[in-house]
Amino acid sequence: MEVQTSHFGLLDVPESELIRFPKGLPGFEECTLFIMVSPEEDEPFSFLQSAQRMELVFVVADPFLFYAEYDFELPHAALAELNISSPEQVLIRGIISMGDDPAKTSINLVAPIVVNTDARIGKQVVLAATQYKTRHPIFSNSSSGSVLKGG
Repeated sequence: MEVQTSHFGLLDVPESELIRFPKGLPGFEECTLFIMVSPEEDEPFSFLQSAQRMELVFVVADPFLFYAEYDFELPHAALAELNISSPEQVLIRGIISMGDDPAKTSINLVAPIVVNTDARIGKQVVLAATQYKTRHPIFSNSSSGSVLKGG
């Protein structure tokens, strides 16, 4: 499948790499097909690109890279909806918020993107009764800009 993007140009994506979000993402319910674009293997950030709207792309990252102690239990309804039966099937990503000041870059820990890697089905799961917020800084306050290793 050819996917036209505003950031990466025209991508030739095998159907097997599409991730289906049956209900879309909050605010983008009409967009149900996405691909994960990873620029380089050692790069902490990747991009969740809509296959239907070329301008719709989210910067995402593995939240455990920035908050090693990040911990939550997926609701039973989400497990059923995503047809998840084992932890090996699960890919977790947090949406990154960036602004003009890179030091204020943050990750959303209250609503992770959860993907069943076997079935290629995804959902943004809003965690209930959690101490997490939509904006957790990913860089320390030091001038070196080092990545946080726990939270």
